[in-house]
Amino acid sequence: MTAFASQKYEKVVTCDEDSSNCLRQATKPISLRDWAIAKSTVEQLFYVRETILKGGAGLAAPQIGISQPIFIYTPDRTTESLRVVINPSFEPIGHSMIEGSEACFSVPLRCTKLKRWETIKVKYQNLDGELIEQIIDGFEAKVFQHEMDHLKGHLTIDHDDVDILIFTDPKEFQEHMQQVHLEDAKRYRERCF
Repeated sequence: MTAFASQKYEKVVTCDEDSSNCLRQATKPISLRDWAIAKSTVEQLFYVRETILKGGAGLAAPQIGISQPIFIYTPDRTTESLRVVINPSFEPIGHSMIEGSEACFSVPLRCTKLKRWETIKVKYQNLDGELIEQIIDGFEAKVFQHEMDHLKGHLTIDHDDVDILIFTDPKEFQEHMQQVHLEDAKRYRERCF
């Protein structure tokens, strides 16, 4: 399933139309006593990804106007591999970074080229409140860091030394992103795209 940030989607907040400033605010942790709220947010994220976007590597709660530290993501762009992440943090492992292109549903018709840590140690809670700790790398680490940015109130266009390509034609943007997906498949061979 492939989705592109080639338009403004219903229920997705964009940097051009963020009246509540939700995309620019850091989220605060959710306690277990408020876990019912987290479950409701996860349901909304799944609904938007599956029904409106019809795919995508990740989607964070601030992107749908909810200031909570929650996102869903997939390490291989498939729906079957979707993971729920609540109250996350990460730290880089080593010093290696990879430069790559990224698009974002909250920054439509723009593709950014920026550097991400190649390998990171992540900590988060799943939907059952269990603590997950693991080391991830490659494409999965790239997507995790992208979604973490949303929880910190940052967008891809906010990074230092970022190159931004701006498109006016959605079809040209989609063609460009298809090329990016092919480059990702070569760069991150451990995953199938």
